[in-house]
Amino acid sequence: MPDSIKTTRIAFVVAAGLAFATAALLLFIFFSGAALIGWGTERSSLLGSALLGAAGIFLAAGIAVFGIAGLVIASGIAKGRPWARIAGIVIAILLLLGFPVGTILGIIALMGLLGRDAQDWFGSLRPVRRMPPVPPPAV
Repeated sequence: MPDSIKTTRIAFVVAAGLAFATAALLLFIFFSGAALIGWGTERSSLLGSALLGAAGIFLAAGIAVFGIAGLVIASGIAKGRPWARIAGIVIAILLLLGFPVGTILGIIALMGLLGRDAQDWFGSLRPVRRMPPVPPPAV
């Protein structure tokens, strides 16, 4: 495996780890806020914050799914699967929005997935058109 592909794979694993840590932090905020405020008290109306309500749990689940996708793509990259290159480019573009760490990881991933070594590792993105066999000329 070329070094640029290894670096790209590591970037996806790091991004997935950060996604899992973010999801865990959101769940911690939700549950600690609920424990401190209380579920059945009058102060429970303070749980209306988006990060402390059901939206916070759905956000944490979505971020965890993003992390799982990153690990699956990293596995596909290690095996040289063509679908992993396309999915990796899409996820790397989304990572660019996460300033500053996500931007750096996205740039590293895009450099590896669009570089020279990527075409050799993954093959061509275009489908190979097979030409029908040409019969030998009649003599």
